[in-house]
Amino acid sequence: MNHSQPGQEFDAIVIGAGHNGLTTAFYLARAGLRPLVLERRDLVGGACVTEEFAPGYQASPAAHVLAMLRESIWTDMRLVERGIHVDPSGPTLTLFPDGQHLLSSDDETATLAEISKFSAKDAKATAAFDEHLARLAKVLMPLYDQTAPDPRVRSLSDIRNLARVGGRVLKSRRDIQELAFLLTTSSARYLSEWFESEHIIASHSWTALVDSFSGPSTPGTAFLLLHEHASADNSATGEARAWGFVRGGMGRVTAAMADAAREAGAVIRLGAEVQRIVIRDGRAVGVELADGEVIHAARVISNADPKRTFLRMLDPDRDLPADFVRSVRAVRSNSTSMRIHLGVTELPFARGFPDSGVQPYHTGFVDIVPFVADMDLQQAHARAGEPASPAQMEICFPTVHDPSLAPTGRHVIDIVVASQPYSGPDWDAVKEHCADRAIAQIAEYFPNLPDTIEHRQVLSPVDLERRYGMTGGHSMHAEMSPDQLLFMRPVRGFGDYRTPIDGLYLCGAGTHPGGGVTGANGKNAAREVVRDSKRRGRRRQPSAVRW
Repeated sequence: MNHSQPGQEFDAIVIGAGHNGLTTAFYLARAGLRPLVLERRDLVGGACVTEEFAPGYQASPAAHVLAMLRESIWTDMRLVERGIHVDPSGPTLTLFPDGQHLLSSDDETATLAEISKFSAKDAKATAAFDEHLARLAKVLMPLYDQTAPDPRVRSLSDIRNLARVGGRVLKSRRDIQELAFLLTTSSARYLSEWFESEHIIASHSWTALVDSFSGPSTPGTAFLLLHEHASADNSATGEARAWGFVRGGMGRVTAAMADAAREAGAVIRLGAEVQRIVIRDGRAVGVELADGEVIHAARVISNADPKRTFLRMLDPDRDLPADFVRSVRAVRSNSTSMRIHLGVTELPFARGFPDSGVQPYHTGFVDIVPFVADMDLQQAHARAGEPASPAQMEICFPTVHDPSLAPTGRHVIDIVVASQPYSGPDWDAVKEHCADRAIAQIAEYFPNLPDTIEHRQVLSPVDLERRYGMTGGHSMHAEMSPDQLLFMRPVRGFGDYRTPIDGLYLCGAGTHPGGGVTGANGKNAAREVVRDSKRRGRRRQPSAVRW
């Protein structure tokens, strides 16, 4: 473990050793600056960690699969050489409330046959739909690797970013209308233009529920179809890596990132909780830790979520403009997801499938999906502060890929339960009851599951907030809705990682391009910090870095 020493000088302090904080520190160090990373917990990773929840059982409680980590970060941080191996996800088994199922995989012929059970027309439309989203992803997703352009054009950087976007627009004029429609319409309506079967529409629509209060009929949710498609098909965005399960768990990724950051010159301190960002004459000049220690640096970059950064680490009434504070308070960042981790003596088997051995769906995901009207109703319950039951769920079996995550012969099951609101329930009192209901719902499809459970961990949205320091327990720091994306993330006017305070930046999931283990937020933020450092004419000029 690295520790700062009295009198030791740092060019930057990064608050939080999540994957974006570590990425920022790595690129700052590689550019010639000396960053100090301060992490309140005793391990790096933030929401990208792997932890033991019962003797011999390990789970990745927040981020549980690796999808959109940028190719440049893989290369620059030498993650393959550091031992990061990703087992591609297998098929997805979607289970519907009427007892029917859909098994989709990379085997196009088999998947189309499955879809044909519901609609021959939908099977014919599927290839065109996938190609359509892939084409749109190629237009939109390159924005992940640049600072979101500010339409007010306040700097040369804004001109450059708008020019890049404009170039892609000119090359893809036919797709701009579709992108505009995706950003404004509902997923249910968008899908209904492509498919006729309520089963097929439902199998796509669940993405609208990703840690939000929106149902698939809510305008603006269609964008999540594009985001999910890009996550599952990196070829659509020019990324070379498969997405799936990291051997050793997601914490292996951030441990390797920490090694890369240290080798580049960053210092990482664990067990160092930042209580306050120190402001002097309107500029961030350091931080004060919970134990009272004050550490100075020329700039501060926060990987914490926007509300935690601005409303808890600063005095919002004294340090920030009133209109900015109002916008931050209005950010929607309350989670609607409960996490359950099970340690089981054997794999559960879906009703109607073989009841022995590893089945194809065990290597991928199982989605328990209601129809669209019921999804909307479940989300309405969540908005009213009531945990929904039944609820949409996503289930995976990481030990099928990596048996080391459980004792010999045992397995870990990860479950994400949607429509479980942060606000409303007394979670400490009801979470076990809510978990019981979820397990009972799963048992309708996997009848042998209850008798196999020997350990259980339940993490409510409140638990996720306490453990990982995420306001509202939201792993993406804020909903991924169109009015909270691009130059409007975290709030409009501050989409370039800078803040109203000189020398204070954000680099976490609450910035562009949003949540997911992409690393793009951290790399983009580091680029802006280095640009500002050059403009300030520091005594030690940052070296040239290929961004």
